Amino acid sequence: MHIAQFITPVVAIFVLAVAIFDIRERRIPNLLVFPAMLFGLVFHLLFGVDGRMAGLKGIAMGFLLLLVPYAVGGMKAGDVKFLMAIGALLGWEKTVATLLAALLFYPIMAVFYVVRERKARLTWLRFRRVFWNFTGLFLPGARLYGLSLELEDRPEIPSVRTPFGVSLAVGALIVIALRHQNGILPIFQLSG
Repeated sequence: MHIAQFITPVVAIFVLAVAIFDIRERRIPNLLVFPAMLFGLVFHLLFGVDGRMAGLKGIAMGFLLLLVPYAVGGMKAGDVKFLMAIGALLGWEKTVATLLAALLFYPIMAVFYVVRERKARLTWLRFRRVFWNFTGLFLPGARLYGLSLELEDRPEIPSVRTPFGVSLAVGALIVIALRHQNGILPIFQLSG
C-alpha cells in the first residue's frame, strides 16, 4: 500500500466512529477529534505526501470554514473541531471538498429527521420566519412579515435537531472515495 493510501482507512474509521457517536449522543467527543488531529499532523510531518504543513493548513481551513456559523450559533464547537480533525488528516483542499459534499448531503438528512419527527409544518414556518427576518435587514417591510410569522410559532415545541457531524462524515467519505477517481465530480477534486 502506498503511504498516501494509508490515510484513507484511518479517515474512514475515524469519521464513522464520530458519526455513530453524534447520532447516539448528539455531540462529538474531544476524545476522538484531538487524537485524530494529532495523528494527522504527525502523519503529514513525517511523510509529507501532500506537503509537511498539510495537516496544519487543514486544521486552519476547518476552523476558518466553520468559524462564522459557529459564532452565530448555527453549530456547536464539536462540529468545528471535527472538520479541523478531518483537515489535519486530509489537508486543506480536501477539507473544503468535505464541507461542500457535506452541505450537499445535509438537506437530505434534514428532510429525513423532519419527516421522522413529524415537524414539517413547524420547520417550514421557522424557516420562513428566519428568511423574512433576515430579508428585513435589507427590506424593512419584509421584517413585518417575519414578525407576523412569529405569532404563529409555538416556541415551547423544540425544533428538529440534526447531527451535522454525520453530514461531515458523509462528506469526508465521499471525498476519500473519489480521491483516486479522475473526472468524477471535479468540484471535489481540488488537487491530486
